[in-house]
Amino acid sequence: MMQTSFRLAAFVWAALLVQGQLGPSLEGVVTDQDGRPVAGATVSVEQLRVQGVTAADGRFTLSDLPLGILRLRAEAPGYFPSEPIETQLAAEGRTWVEIQLVAEPVYAETVVVTGTRTPHRIEDAPVRTEVVSGLVCQRRQARLLSEALVATVTGVRVEATCQNCGFLAVRLNGLEGRYTQLLEDGLPTVSSVNMVYALEQLPTDFLDAIEVVKGGASALYGPSAVGGVINLIRREPRGGSASFDTQTGWQRGRPETSLGATVQRERLVAGFSADGWVRSLRRTQIDRDGDGFTDVPRKRTDAGGITLFRRFADGRARLTLSASLMDDFRRGGNSLERPPEQTDITEMAESRRYGGTVRFNHSIDASTFYSLASSFQYLGRSSYYGSGFNPNAYGVTGNPLWVGDVQLGRQMGAHTLLAGWQLQREQVRDSFPAYRRDYRSVFANSGLYAQDEWRLGGRVTLVGGLRADKSNVLAHWVLSPRGNLRLSLDDRWSLRFGLSTGFRAPVIFEEDLHVTQVGGQGLLMDNAPGLREERSMSRNLSVDYAGSVGGQPLQVGAGLFWTSLRDVHLFREVSGAQQLEGFRRLERINGPGSEVRGVELDWNWRPRRALGLRGGVTLQQARYREPEPDFGSLRYFRTPNRYGFVALDADFGRGWELTFTGDFTGSMVAPHYAGYIAEDRLERTPAFAVWSAILSRTLRVPNWAGARMRLSCRFTNLTDSFQRDLDRGPLRDSGYIYGPTAMRTLATSLTINF
Repeated sequence: MMQTSFRLAAFVWAALLVQGQLGPSLEGVVTDQDGRPVAGATVSVEQLRVQGVTAADGRFTLSDLPLGILRLRAEAPGYFPSEPIETQLAAEGRTWVEIQLVAEPVYAETVVVTGTRTPHRIEDAPVRTEVVSGLVCQRRQARLLSEALVATVTGVRVEATCQNCGFLAVRLNGLEGRYTQLLEDGLPTVSSVNMVYALEQLPTDFLDAIEVVKGGASALYGPSAVGGVINLIRREPRGGSASFDTQTGWQRGRPETSLGATVQRERLVAGFSADGWVRSLRRTQIDRDGDGFTDVPRKRTDAGGITLFRRFADGRARLTLSASLMDDFRRGGNSLERPPEQTDITEMAESRRYGGTVRFNHSIDASTFYSLASSFQYLGRSSYYGSGFNPNAYGVTGNPLWVGDVQLGRQMGAHTLLAGWQLQREQVRDSFPAYRRDYRSVFANSGLYAQDEWRLGGRVTLVGGLRADKSNVLAHWVLSPRGNLRLSLDDRWSLRFGLSTGFRAPVIFEEDLHVTQVGGQGLLMDNAPGLREERSMSRNLSVDYAGSVGGQPLQVGAGLFWTSLRDVHLFREVSGAQQLEGFRRLERINGPGSEVRGVELDWNWRPRRALGLRGGVTLQQARYREPEPDFGSLRYFRTPNRYGFVALDADFGRGWELTFTGDFTGSMVAPHYAGYIAEDRLERTPAFAVWSAILSRTLRVPNWAGARMRLSCRFTNLTDSFQRDLDRGPLRDSGYIYGPTAMRTLATSLTINF
């Protein structure tokens, strides 16, 4: 018996040894389109019942395979299954294979937080939220926030506001930039003065996503969120990686360059992970019409930042620390090689913004959570806004901003209760002796908010909220209620309705400290004495479909919006005894009211696995209830009734990708002040379209495991669409600019991820 057992054991051991020598093994890695590892992917051999799962680094091993040609396929949640890959196993040793997966834009996979300050899958969110992912920014070579918001979100427009200094602004559903709140992880870290620079200062290098909520959001985010919010969501490292990119371009034959680098590390000392980035841009001035005065300014931006993350309590608590520094210089006008006071016109600003944020989130248990956050930012600026060889048009600005935020949430059955307090304090010190301006003021706002999110069964969600704000420039508290309803008609169709109120206190805005040059004089903007706050009411109704056609994903949304403003802020030119010699002055007064209403349609469809089509169109009217005082217009200035975009993304295999976009803007009315022209008049602008394309290829770097190299060629504004009636010469109105923000540009770039 004992001998029989020994023989049986020997036979089994020999069989195991033979089995281990039956065939070679196969090793490989599964990555996404940018070369990042895909963890949890299933790799299977079609001819055999053999499969493996990738580890955190995307690697897998399949052992004891028979010799011959094998057909492999990889699958992972959130990605399209790979096409079958054939590989010939080596008779000896190991065979290596790489499989790339294409991200699937599944509507249900995106988690958003901005609409309610609580996380939701995007199709379940009670407040309609639109997302620009970090992957979209990378694919479109969008290095800056201003580039990421072009031709990506319906109802969002980026516009140039000054022919000399090239400042940009963003509009949501027709409302000017001052009605939009720019957030970083839910905190208003960009001051009202710095909004004039932020779109071209903030890079996309540190972003996981950009969330856009249109319509009144004041009940959660305060007085500047009348038109909506743009929330920048920081990414948290999920592994160790680094990247370097360089871009060289020519805009109308004039050079511009960009350099950037990022580093992510998941494991550092004391349990921290880190995400660091740097970005540098250079652009040469452009004189489009040959009059000797710039139409695109000279620009230099250098920025960098780091974010540290630390998780506690088995992942239920997280500490986030971030810091950043941004330097920006821009100059436009004429004779840029001379000192500003020796030129006909110069608008020049050199600014530095630095600051940091600390945030602590903690889920005490499955039902209770809280967050504590604080942010400090400081903007310092030296500037020259002058014309006619003015030696005194130099100025300095100091603008510190501090924000504190406390939030507490509690899950109670079908209710999610949220309450919080937010304090915001901004100081503005601005001195311009040439314009007799020595402005010193503090704007402080304290806001208390509460929200109840009530899930009635599995298909209905009702959100009610209220915020009470006290601004130091107002003698009374302002209440801003909100209500949102989401109804799931079935697994594919959902209906949303929202009603919210908001206000904007009579505080300073970025354009108020920017002295536009008109007719050889400075054009100043001030608040009139006794200026009251604007009050708003926003209504929106939308229906969304998230399903498929022919087995391919399709998302379609349609919405109605209607925002009405009371005591709206308008500009009236000051004349007579109130006018100051040597420059023109506009005074902000209260008007009777206005409203913006319209309809928007957007879609996202993949008719083929490697082909995606996206787009959106907005039809709207933005009108005052009574003609505004200077030009007698009922229409909002610089606001088209029709605008939209289309985008095509194609993957040709072997790493080749093509992105093609078209951005359309309809006719507008724009104020045109005298100087180059004989007298002030209101212009009707022509419609225009901007077509752009990016062709790129991603390659594996030889002898460098896991490294990828991406080569791209970007063509912006292929048809060279531009404003043909630009003002000319030293007496021009530099604020009369409405055309595309970029002229025809060719840029080549190289990105290395490792």
